[in-house]
Formats: sequence, structure tokens, C-alpha cells
Amino acid sequence: MKKMYNSVSTLIIALFVVSTFSFVGCTRHPNAEQLQQLEEQKNAALSAEQTLEERRREKSRLESELNQKKKDLQAAKSELELVKQRLAESE
Repeated sequence: MKKMYNSVSTLIIALFVVSTFSFVGCTRHPNAEQLQQLEEQKNAALSAEQTLEERRREKSRLESELNQKKKDLQAAKSELELVKQRLAESE
């Protein structure tokens, strides 16, 4: 009885595995729809990479512009202090 039970359970498991593989439909080559999806994904990835690179360049440009503005501000503050000091000396 136990031997028959093991045989039946093994047969059921084997049939399940075989049926699972037959429903998956594995092929060696992708079909046209899969190729189109792959191409769309590649284009989307390239577009995203280009956008990222543009944003990085823009960020770099803006950071350098900000640094220049900070230098200008510091120069203006120094000049203001110098003018205040000269005004205080002349009074």
C-alpha cells in the first residue's frame, strides 16, 4: 500500500512538473512582441540616461554660477565695510 502511494505521488508530481513546463512555453528566440518591448525599454533607458546627464551638467553649471555669485556677494560686503570704515574715519 505504501509502495503504491509513493508511486502515485511521484507520478502526480512528475505530471505537475511536465505540465508546468508545457504551459510556460519556453522558446529559444524571443517573438516580435518581446523584441518590440525590449527596444522600447532600451529607448526609455537611453532617454533617461540622456536626461540624467543633462541634469548633471545643468547642476554643475548652476553650482558654479552660485559660487560666482557668492564671491561677488563677499566682494560687495568687503567693499561695503571698507566704505563704512572710511566714512567713520572722515567724520
